[in-house]
Amino acid sequence: MEDLKKYSLTCFLDENIKMIKEIFKNDESINMRIFQNQYSGLRGCLFFISDMVDTKVINEHILKPILESKVLLDDVDLISYLSNEIITSSTLKCSTSIDELVNAIVSGDTVLILEGYQEVIINSTKGWKVRAIEEPNSEKVLRGPKEGFIESMSTNLSMIRRKVCSKDLKFISMTLGERTRTKVCICYIDGLVHEDILNNIIKKIENISIDGITDVKYIGEFIDENPFSLFETSFTSEKPDTISGKILEGRVAVLVDGSPSVMTLPSLFIESFMAGDDYYINYYYASLGRLLRILGFIASISIPALYLSLVSFHQGTLQTPLLITIYAARVGVPFPSIVELLILLTVFEILREAGSRAPSTMGQAISIVGVLVLGTAAVDARLVSAPMIIIVGVSSITGLMIPNMTVTLSFIRAGLLLLSSVLGIYGYIFGMLALIIHLFSLRSCGIPFMGHLTSFHMQSIKDTIIRGPAWYMRYRPKFMSKDSKRGTIGGKGDE
Repeated sequence: MEDLKKYSLTCFLDENIKMIKEIFKNDESINMRIFQNQYSGLRGCLFFISDMVDTKVINEHILKPILESKVLLDDVDLISYLSNEIITSSTLKCSTSIDELVNAIVSGDTVLILEGYQEVIINSTKGWKVRAIEEPNSEKVLRGPKEGFIESMSTNLSMIRRKVCSKDLKFISMTLGERTRTKVCICYIDGLVHEDILNNIIKKIENISIDGITDVKYIGEFIDENPFSLFETSFTSEKPDTISGKILEGRVAVLVDGSPSVMTLPSLFIESFMAGDDYYINYYYASLGRLLRILGFIASISIPALYLSLVSFHQGTLQTPLLITIYAARVGVPFPSIVELLILLTVFEILREAGSRAPSTMGQAISIVGVLVLGTAAVDARLVSAPMIIIVGVSSITGLMIPNMTVTLSFIRAGLLLLSSVLGIYGYIFGMLALIIHLFSLRSCGIPFMGHLTSFHMQSIKDTIIRGPAWYMRYRPKFMSKDSKRGTIGGKGDE
């Protein structure tokens, strides 16, 4: 926007039109509509991008009222008169800034320029097509709301507003990206969020310097306090009910125009194991599902390393019949166990990536071919052993229980496997200790990432490893929310 400083609006319509044409030269998407009022001789011009505006609003609420107005030029201040009494569009503002004029045009608004006036009228006429609201593919639920965010920020904000009908729900808007000028909105509930956390998030986002931004993950990478960690210390979702629930706990939501994902801060490690429908089914079933996901996380990263340790270094811990079965299955296999595991894990990652990128019908076919045909053929050809197929299959399937951590699990699994190939069970133990220490060292906006395990207040842990009944969770986690009492305003009950 530095080049715009040499331009300025004048009181001459033709000069202003020439200037705007120069700013948008070689851009054929910019439309210009020059008009003149037959009663007063008023001349003016509208600038807009046809594919981004609602032409009905321009014709019915801006152009038609001006052309039919019988106001005399010498009797009134036209800018004020047109803004307050003639133009009937819902939102408009007056400006003399070239930056605001250009940003308005490229954002889908319509700019009205009049002869004899240096000030312009910016009318809100956005009207581009948006995707229909539907259930997110990555967050399927059996029960509960099935609507998901879309790429329109105004629609996303309205969905949050419908879920949280409170005067304390606040929105702070800003613009990021030197070239994309993308709108970003910070959403929170006044009275629940800690001011220091909110101010810290706002400051970090305002300090982001980037050429363009198209998704909320850009912001997440810039403000992450642990940029080199495998674990993301921010939570993202495409479901309005999930985001609304986080906001009601005192978290801050960050929305980006053009992105269906919404990020919430601070975040806890346990949130990775929470499903969208945990709060719409019986708390016994929800708790069981959450425990299974935690066990699946441990199994996914541990099974290959433990198997390799026991088979290669600690055979004495296995029963003799089991050990004989494993070694009998390996007869004729040319590769050592570590090579087998690495090859199979790599093949599974390739199949998973191919299945996720391919169309839905082809993705299912790829999975079937990979699991049945390639696995059976590899065992029959004595390239790998049958127990190794089982180990890799169980490890990979349990990892799919936590779809938002699939890549993280792959790296941890490989790291533990390499340590176990050198040090046996001791390598696995050292690796797990390093993982636990790393997790407890992480912070999300100053809040411990493993805060749910460091709190000794019962009310703070009743929605962590298990989900307690809704009527029993009377207080919010105190380290997350300023107002800990649920259901009242300003309550501070004991935890």
